[in-house]
Amino acid sequence: MTEKLLAVFISTHETLRAERMFKEAKIRVRATIKPRKISSNCQMAITFSPDKIKDIRKTVKVNGLKLVGSYKKDADGEWIEIN
Repeated sequence: MTEKLLAVFISTHETLRAERMFKEAKIRVRATIKPRKISSNCQMAITFSPDKIKDIRKTVKVNGLKLVGSYKKDADGEWIEIN
């Protein structure tokens, strides 16, 4: 299974806006349901491949998107925040 990272935003509206911005920037992403273990008011997240993290961060910054955090699964299958 290919490793995927998650980007979580402050709201569903912001998640959908981010998805649109990423697709316009030709970054392959997918909107998905956010795991319950990750604390946020939003019920959605964006999944993406680890090699796209710099592109994701650049697009977030350039477009003023309100990112709560980025996450990956650890060896035990728990979601942990990454810097």
